[in-house]
Amino acid sequence: MMFSRSPRFAMGLMAAASVVALHTSPALAFDPSGNEIADAFLAMLDAEEGTVESYGAVNTSGSEVTITDLVVKDEGSDEATVTIAKTVLSDGELQSNGRLKLSALGLENLNLDADDGGMSLQSLNVTDLVLPSVEEITSETTTMNPGYRTFEVNAVEIRDENGKVADIANISSSIDGMDGDLPTSGQFSITGAVIDAKQIADDGGKELIELGYETLSLDLSSSGKWDPDAATLVVPELKIDAQDAASLSLSFSLGGVTREVVNQLEANSENPEKAMEYLQQVTISNIKIRLDDASLTGRILDQEASKAGVETPVYVAGLTGSLPLMLGMLQNKELEGQVAQAVTEYLTTPGSLEVVASPGAPVPVSQIVGTAMLAPQMIPQILSVAITANQ
Repeated sequence: MMFSRSPRFAMGLMAAASVVALHTSPALAFDPSGNEIADAFLAMLDAEEGTVESYGAVNTSGSEVTITDLVVKDEGSDEATVTIAKTVLSDGELQSNGRLKLSALGLENLNLDADDGGMSLQSLNVTDLVLPSVEEITSETTTMNPGYRTFEVNAVEIRDENGKVADIANISSSIDGMDGDLPTSGQFSITGAVIDAKQIADDGGKELIELGYETLSLDLSSSGKWDPDAATLVVPELKIDAQDAASLSLSFSLGGVTREVVNQLEANSENPEKAMEYLQQVTISNIKIRLDDASLTGRILDQEASKAGVETPVYVAGLTGSLPLMLGMLQNKELEGQVAQAVTEYLTTPGSLEVVASPGAPVPVSQIVGTAMLAPQMIPQILSVAITANQ
């Protein structure tokens, strides 16, 4: 059995995941079905500020328990109502500690309606799922969250009060290795996310439209591996790809990531000062950030040049000409030259821009924090930062 703490997904996914992790009340607000597995699941959904308002039927076929037409209502400020046409619980086992273990959980046609919008999804499927007991969910000290092996959501629609804001074709996550209760390797991806700029209420939507993006299509992917014995964490790539705009990727390798550090960071997730004490034990081995342009840079330069009332090449020449003055704060002539050359090449002919930090020996986060306070201009030198363009 392999499981991890549930991921924190934004917007619609967060709402979907919350269906299986709502803060619940020991008092049941629904009529028990008489099926032990279904009633245990419903009890975990019966929230303090909401209730399992109704369900259609509970049917059993072999090892599968199916709940139809489930309605969960939140009486809080959002006045949210979740409806799920079909919920399938596979190989359910109610453990002695009150936790519910499932080989699979499937939700079909989930819809969340709230005062400020809502979301819907066609399907949500989770494998090797362990849900906390009602007592653990309601406890103020217990941090046990739902654990799983794979998690997949299909055909998500996200709405605000004015209509649809975004679609997401697929969200998936997998846990590929475990060390006790802690995940050691896994993957996460979002594919086919389409944002409607016209529906974004703040200035961000207006700016996208001005750049020529009435819609913006995004993909995100990431993977990582933690070796608790070697105390290393490696993320080979975390990539955000905006079609016809740009892609941004990040990779890094850290040391000093011991079991104690991971456990303490989890335990102190709501206490930043305490968490920072443990984070400073971590060391940085290398970091790489890469930007690949796919027309976004040119659109921004054209827009800014138009605002300035000049041709784009003239505007770019003005920017690059001011680089030496701006880079003087680095107090590192060699790096200043690298940055000026790379940025000039990139702005003149947008292609790629890559920043790499590869110190000769791992650098403790505590050293970086101390340097940032006393002599921030030394950080690039400590981390052996280099920058290149169009390579």
